[in-house]
Amino acid sequence: MRRDRCLEPVGRALIRALIVPKIYFERTWPPEGGRSAQMGVVAIDRAGTGDVHVVEIRRSLADALADGVSAVRDVPAQYRWVAYQGEGLMSPDARAELAMLSEKPLLPESGMGRIGVIEVVRMAPGDLSARIRLKAERFQPGDIDAEIQTFLRQEKPDIEFKE
Repeated sequence: MRRDRCLEPVGRALIRALIVPKIYFERTWPPEGGRSAQMGVVAIDRAGTGDVHVVEIRRSLADALADGVSAVRDVPAQYRWVAYQGEGLMSPDARAELAMLSEKPLLPESGMGRIGVIEVVRMAPGDLSARIRLKAERFQPGDIDAEIQTFLRQEKPDIEFKE
């Protein structure tokens, strides 16, 4: 399965969970500076005036819990997520499931927040969807308002609600 096929289902899952989000695929967040990283999905809630959600997409749950968590752990965003190809796409991994349920790899060493987990699944007749397995909990990213405004000026959303 190609990683890029997971972008839209993950975006739709965030649309269901957020209030009027703007969704961006394969973008660098934050837009400038030494702490920038390429994210699979960036979502800015409340029509671009709210919280930043970043998502790193990996092939399997084990990859998401290892490499994906490492990729988002220090990204300045209120909500951090990992997504993976799950039911109908990859074989179940009991060890990775137990690790996810323990939440240990998803929690910071100190402070608030939890990295959320999104599973991309195959539906009949071969369509993809996504479901939130563990909801992300708010991190304290510091003052990122200027970075949000720069990002909004520079980037056009891949999915947005228009009035």
